[in-house]
This record gives sequence, structure tokens and C-alpha cells, in this order.
Amino acid sequence: MVVSRWLAVLALVPALAAGCARGSPPLLRSGQLRGANILLVTIDTLRRDRLGAYGSTAGLTPALDRLAAAGVRFTDAHSHAPMTLPAHASILTGRTPRGHGLHVNGAARLDDSVPTLATELKRAGYRTGAFVGAFVLDARYGLSRGFDEYDDRYPQGDATTFKLADRRAEEVVKAAGDWVLQAAAAAGPGPPGPGRWFAWVHLFDPHTPYDAPPPYRSGRSPYDAEVAYTDATIGRLLDRLTRQGQLEHALVVVTADHGESLGDHGETTHGLFAYESTLAVPLLFNGTGVGRAVADTPASHADILPTILDLAGVAIPANLDGVSLVTPPAGDRPIYIEALEANITRAWAPLTGLVSGDWKYVDLPMPELYNLRADPFEARNLVAAEPARRETMQRALAQMAAGPSPAATAVPVGEDTAARLRSLGYTAASAAPARRHYTERDDPKQLVALNERFNTALETFNEGRAEEALGSFLALLRERPDFVTARTSAATVLIATGRAADAVALLRAAPAEQASAPEILARLGTAHQHAGQLKDAAAALERSRAAGNQNPELLNDLGVVYAQLRRTADARAMFDELLRRDPTSAATWTNLALAELSAGRPDAAAEAFRRAVVLDPSNAQAWQGLGAATIDRDRNAAVEAWRHAEQLQPRDYDLLFNLGMVLADGDRPAEAVPYLTRFLKEAPRDRYANDFPRVRAAMAKAKR
Repeated sequence: MVVSRWLAVLALVPALAAGCARGSPPLLRSGQLRGANILLVTIDTLRRDRLGAYGSTAGLTPALDRLAAAGVRFTDAHSHAPMTLPAHASILTGRTPRGHGLHVNGAARLDDSVPTLATELKRAGYRTGAFVGAFVLDARYGLSRGFDEYDDRYPQGDATTFKLADRRAEEVVKAAGDWVLQAAAAAGPGPPGPGRWFAWVHLFDPHTPYDAPPPYRSGRSPYDAEVAYTDATIGRLLDRLTRQGQLEHALVVVTADHGESLGDHGETTHGLFAYESTLAVPLLFNGTGVGRAVADTPASHADILPTILDLAGVAIPANLDGVSLVTPPAGDRPIYIEALEANITRAWAPLTGLVSGDWKYVDLPMPELYNLRADPFEARNLVAAEPARRETMQRALAQMAAGPSPAATAVPVGEDTAARLRSLGYTAASAAPARRHYTERDDPKQLVALNERFNTALETFNEGRAEEALGSFLALLRERPDFVTARTSAATVLIATGRAADAVALLRAAPAEQASAPEILARLGTAHQHAGQLKDAAAALERSRAAGNQNPELLNDLGVVYAQLRRTADARAMFDELLRRDPTSAATWTNLALAELSAGRPDAAAEAFRRAVVLDPSNAQAWQGLGAATIDRDRNAAVEAWRHAEQLQPRDYDLLFNLGMVLADGDRPAEAVPYLTRFLKEAPRDRYANDFPRVRAAMAKAKR
């Protein structure tokens, strides 16, 4: 059997006489990894109990288990929130959601004033790169600050569906490995120092929908297959970096953003509850000179930033919620937890709580109290049996919540963003009307079946059963008319099936207190646009913006509608504002170019299209637009652009027609034959019936 070199390197770490230290992790020391390269791996939706290092016997995670065996493994680590964006914000800022202001996916971006792990390491001289697997961590949400490279390249979504293809782990780790080796080459030979690197790698694969590559599926559940595939991919990344000498002086940190319920407590996925299935996470520290230890002291995501900086000898920012685990915290330290997605998007009761020592308290209309040591599956609610403990923890939570919580930069969800988040299994965050009083009827435990029905409706639509999905959404609205995301999802189905006018009516029928909610107005604008009511679309989108919607997608949608209305200056203003915020957005450059093209400014359009394809060479729309913008002035450049587009979209028959006909009319007509042949063979007969005679004539001419 071949043993990977990185495994051999890890095996050189000396074991303690007793085999393993428990309790405090004495082998973590301030500054012991000064000048080391740093690799942070976060795995989406990974249950802690799937790792062999945490007791699994399924053999799913040999790579992670070897990392754990040769490093420090924390047995009692918790996420602060079972949602990807808030959890990663805590990992990268050292703050709980109350401290960084992000509570759900897609509703806000990290404020520019908040230091991050990347900003601090960059200030210390590190090259910094991030490689993320899904849209929920898109650069627009603010986690990109401090990174020299923030690779969030994944397929574009369709705003009228719930579908989006996220990137497989192998694509993410290839990009990460390429960048690390390029960064190392730029630094030149010699030991790590001024050219050291920090890479964050986010792997999304264990998230629903579970679809691991076939070799990992045999004999495993779909979820376990994803875990096994992700672990194998991590192993290949570590092996590659070791072969190139990049882990000879390095710190490797691995955690999950949250877990997955898999049916526990009636929840299939995550986000509704705060049980251990979704909040207990693995946490591994492995590095040069770091010995073997099992640490039972409580840890949290907010502790990761200060611990990494402490080990690397970099100054730790002030005002953090987390602490460096180099100095083990008290065993009964309170760790804040929350699950607020259902409250923010549906006006259900807010869920907050604390974990302290063996105890967990969850504050809800039907409160919960568990002894996690005696009852790890949280089956026995002790709130009635332990009134004193409940009161003590309730007071501690109230004191924690009484402090100021910074306002993150609001980014209410736009239509395209909402579709992408829904496609990933998340309810796009829209602000439900605030309420002052909640009853047991609003407790998530009472509504878990409703939550499951909503998620099932999303899956039903993704499987192509639009009418069935629509019926499910409408049934939910009959039970809970204030279920905002059920209403906007039903509207999306109507838009996708060509019933935009019905979507307008459904959105206008929202309860009076929701009529001016930014998400309702944004979706209403989209419905009007698809119904051809462009002035009404602009008005609704403008009202959404006036209601506080600062989402980049809303500005984009407004820009598109303004361009369709021939309000070119207004469209340009929207796209210019977006580019001021993110000058590397290929999609924005493309939309600006389309606006310029429709306004009769082909030179300006061509320049914007060129910027788009440099930023994203896979942007077929930009290549196609570049051809259209240059065809009258530089036919060869246009043909070259259209060739690029055809490679990316071989079944775009308008493109195929244009490319073939232009070539047939040029000085090398024979080059048109393959394109025109394909057009005649593949193009839909009903749509292109009038074009076939012209194509046959061009073919005959080209073959002479």
C-alpha cells in the first residue's frame, strides 16, 4: 500500500508517553507556528459523528482521522449558528452572530469595519487566498475582505428556478492547490517567511442535494457518500501540498460550519433548530511541532481566529467574542447559540440559547434545557425539573443579549440571489414583519412539519413537478398567510411557468403588514418585468430600494429594467455603483455592456464585454455580446469572440446561425460548413423554419 507523503510527515509527530493528553491542550503554544503557512479547511454540513476520530466506525474519513490523530482534537466544539454564512463569519472574525451582525444567509454583508482572519494575516505579510464551493459565501457578503484571491466562481443560476450547480470539492481544491503553488513560486526558494501563504478552502459537498461521484456511493447513504468523497478530496489536496514542500512548516485547521439533522427532532436538513446534530462540530489543529492531544475544554467557532493568530505570533484584534485556545478557557464558559432563519424569514419565534459545561438552554415559547453529558441526543427536556438552572441560564443569556449588536450592512435578497440560495436548500432571507410577542403556536417545534413541507415543495419544483410544488406552496399560505418565503416561492413558480400576471396578483395579496416588505416588492418587480410591465417593474424595484433593500442584485435588476426602458443613464448609474462595490464582477460588466449596446454605443459595449471575459473566460453571454459589438468594425474579432461563445454554448442556435452565416460570407467560407451543418441537423424545426433555406444556400456557396 502506498502511503501519502503528508501522512508520513504527520506520523513523525512524537506521541506522548501516555499516548494522548486529555483536558488542556498543552502542545499549543503562543508563537510556536510563527512564519508558518496556514491552511483552513471548512466543510459544509458535516456532522461531527461521521468522523472516525469522533467515534464513527463507518470508515468515511481516513484523511481527517489521521489529521486528528497527529494533532489536537477538540471534543466539545460548537457552531454559533446552523447556517453557512453566519457560521463562517464567526470563524473568520472571532465574533458570534451578535458580534458580527450576520444571522442568516443572504440578508446582510459583513461590515467593512470588522477585522477578519484574512485582513490580519495580510497585514502580517501573508499572501491570502480563499476558494469557496457555493454561492452562499459569494464575495458580495463581505467575507472576501483581506484576500488577494477570492475564488467564488461557480455556475450562474436562473432567477426563475430554484436550481444552481455548486462546485464539487475536486474543483475547489484544484483551484486552491494551484494558487498555493503559484504563491510559493512567487516567494522564491527558502524557508517560509515573507512569502508565506494563508489559504481558506470551503467544501460544500455534504450539503443537500447529496450527489457524490459514483465511486463513493456503494454501500453508503447519499449523505455518507458525500462525506467520504469530501474526505478523499481533502486527502488529495494535502498530498499535493506535501509533495511540493508546502506543509513542512504549516498549520492545518479543519472544522465544519454546522452539521445536518438527518431526521433528528423531525428536521431533515438544518437551520430550524439548535440541537447537537447541527451545532456540534469537529475542530482539529495540526501543525509543525503540534503534538497529539484530545482537548475536552469547550470551544467555539469564534475561538478559531484568535487561536490561529496566537499560534502564528500575530496580534489578536480587540473586542472579540472568542478566545485563544492556547490558554484553555473555563469548562463552564457560556457559548452563545442561535437559529434565527425562521424568525427572520417567517416571523416564527426567535431561537437563542447557551451551552455551558454539560448544559444547554434554548429560549423559546416552549423553552428547553438538556444535560448533554447524560442525554447527548437531547431527548429529555429538563426545563420543569431544573427550574433554578433554567433561571440561571436564562439570566446569563439575557445579559449576553443586552450588549450592543453591531448592524451589518443590509443586503436584503434580490431575485437572482433568492433563487440561488433556494437552490442550495436555503430559504432566501427576507425580513418578515417584526413581532413583539410569540406564543407556543410560533415555536419552531410546533412548525417543524410545515418547514419540512416547504422544503419538500422546493425539491418537487427542482424535480420538474411545477404544478405540484405550486399547490404545496399555496396550501402553506392558506395555513400561514404570513409565510413570506412560501409566497415568494409560489410567485417564482408562476413566473417560471409563464404566469407572471398571476404572480403579480399573488404578491399583491400578501397581508397588509407585508405589502412593503423589501422581498415582496423585489419579487413583485420581477413579476412585472416578466409580464412585460416595465414601468410597474421599475416602480416596485424602486420601492424595494427605498424600503432599505441594498442588495447588489436589486441594483442589477433595476439596471436591467432601466436598460429595457431605454433609460440608459439610469441603467449605467446602477451598474457603475455595482462596479464601485465590486470591480471584479464579470456579470455586472456584461450587463453594463448590454445596456451600452442597446443604447447604440458599440465601442463602449465592446470595452465592457472585454473586461467581462478577462474576469470570467467562461462567460458565454459576454463572448457573444463582444461579437455583436464588434461585428461592424472588426469581423475577425467578432468571429473569434463567437467561436469562444459557441464552445461554451454549443446549443445556442441563434449564435450558431450568426457564426455560420458570417463565416460563409467571409473570405474563408469553408470554415462555415461545420457550423451550418450542425444548425441544419439540430436547430428546432418550428422555430427556425424560415432560416433553413438561407442556411442551405449559404452551405452551397461555401462548398464551391
